[in-house]
Amino acid sequence: MDDEQRRNIVCMQKRKCSCKQFQVDEIPCPRAMAVLDYTHIEAPKYCSANYTKEYFKKTYEVPVNPLPDENTWDLPTEVLDNMVLPPIVKGISGRPTKSRRKGLYEYMYIETVTCGLCGK
Repeated sequence: MDDEQRRNIVCMQKRKCSCKQFQVDEIPCPRAMAVLDYTHIEAPKYCSANYTKEYFKKTYEVPVNPLPDENTWDLPTEVLDNMVLPPIVKGISGRPTKSRRKGLYEYMYIETVTCGLCGK
């Protein structure tokens, strides 16, 4: 059961949870971590290989060559003559929302506020 009292089913063999977070992130979700903690199983066994230190190192072993200075670029004239304009944004239909929502206390007390000195 989670915080909202919803029942979630975790299958550790298939690495699935009814919340779908375990399948998407490929790391144990909080419900799967509770199962792993209860059964005293190490969590890294259920993490994807993409989260290992070796994969992290492989990601950055390929050199990245920076682009040369923008002044040395050889651009065709048809690219230079093109003017790219921002998209036309249409406002959202319907009445705009208020900037502030009333609190519960504002609905409970409907009395008008008056001055203590003059009574207005």
